[in-house]
Amino acid sequence: MKSNPALFAPVESAPVETERDVAAACAPTLAAQLRHECEAMARHALQHGLHVAPETVARLVALLSSDERPAADSAGVAERTRDFAMIHARLAQVVAPATPQGVALLDRHRHSPHVIGLLGPVPLIRALTLAAIGFLGAVILSGLSAEVTSENLERGMLASSGTTLLVNMLFLMCCAGLGASFATLFQAHRYIANSTYDPKFDASYGARLILGLIAGLILVEILPAHLFAGGSASGFGKPAMAMLGGFSASAVHRLLQRVVDSLETVVRGDPSAQVHAALESQRAYATSERMHVQNEHTQRLLALQRTLDAGASLDTVRRQLATLTRTALTGDGGPHVDEGAEPADAAPAPALSGTTSVSPTTTP
Repeated sequence: MKSNPALFAPVESAPVETERDVAAACAPTLAAQLRHECEAMARHALQHGLHVAPETVARLVALLSSDERPAADSAGVAERTRDFAMIHARLAQVVAPATPQGVALLDRHRHSPHVIGLLGPVPLIRALTLAAIGFLGAVILSGLSAEVTSENLERGMLASSGTTLLVNMLFLMCCAGLGASFATLFQAHRYIANSTYDPKFDASYGARLILGLIAGLILVEILPAHLFAGGSASGFGKPAMAMLGGFSASAVHRLLQRVVDSLETVVRGDPSAQVHAALESQRAYATSERMHVQNEHTQRLLALQRTLDAGASLDTVRRQLATLTRTALTGDGGPHVDEGAEPADAAPAPALSGTTSVSPTTTP
């Protein structure tokens, strides 16, 4: 029995395309991007009555017409690309704060009909709209259950069990999802209206929906109710609080951060008390230094008085006055001058005028 050599022949493996190759194949060329964005921005500016130089529009129309015909040489392609880039920069300044990418995306989706195009101009808006409709229907359907009552909701997670707890938790999470979808849809519509939409942030909206669900559940079931006593939200029920938590997950995050800061204050101590103690210590040190300087000056004055009482010479009195003056000006608390002492390194005092005399006083 002869074997067929074709069965054992090496099989050539097909070339495996990487994700980068697939993305590069799907992405438009730079020239096509320039052409499409220039055309979309010009259409946007003309439709909204923005001021565009007539020369720019005329040059763009001429380039679009000539771009349909292949260029004879590479020099012509380079010149047309340079003109497209200059027109692109001018139109980007005209449509600001809208971005060329946002204007081009909205223009492309506007001119491509979609089955559910009424829900939004881009896929993100349509997905968020469907999510909001889904959460709204889930709130209505879960609220039809006989287990969803105000008494069961107030009992909370720890006092309920079984099907009652499951249905009530689903109802509260649907309320939180409704608030989260409302917040994300409202914010996304603002970027669409300003033509500043960027698809690279699409994934963040899904994360906001999930954070809204978690925040709503934390707000109504995990956090103690006395945190909201006396505030504007004290009269809200759990469904409204869950919707508020889903609408503003950042507010719940700040609330939890405040609780954590309070716990750290209890463990570490009040930082304001530590600052107050440090200030009091500095004040006491400054007072002690001031009293020490005053005592030094008092002792020097008493030494000068004793020198005068002892009938010292005029030069000795002058030197002691000069030393006392330097000490008062520089704050140097050097060694005291004894009675009648004449320090060798003392600088000579300035001569007194002839009209001024110092006479020693004697005790009676």
